[in-house]
Amino acid sequence: MKERELREHTTCTICKKKIGHTGLPLFWTARIQRHGLKRDALMRQQGLAMMLGGSGALAMAMGPDEEMTETLEDVELTLCEDCAMPLMELIEQTRP
Repeated sequence: MKERELREHTTCTICKKKIGHTGLPLFWTARIQRHGLKRDALMRQQGLAMMLGGSGALAMAMGPDEEMTETLEDVELTLCEDCAMPLMELIEQTRP
């Protein structure tokens, strides 16, 4: 991260304190997106799969490869170490 980008991340999105207030020279950035399924695209893909004998893999290879979702929200967060604790716990839960 270069200086210009770092300056954009100097304040925690949640607690509004400077990212280094914890005494650690660490912080997190997180990008969270909310998606909505596109019903018409899903129905077209399902129809193609049915025409191809029920093979979803074949329909995926033969289909138009169109967007199946639309992004409803796209948020980028800057988090200090304290405010990132729930995120760290979520990451720990997903590790094998």
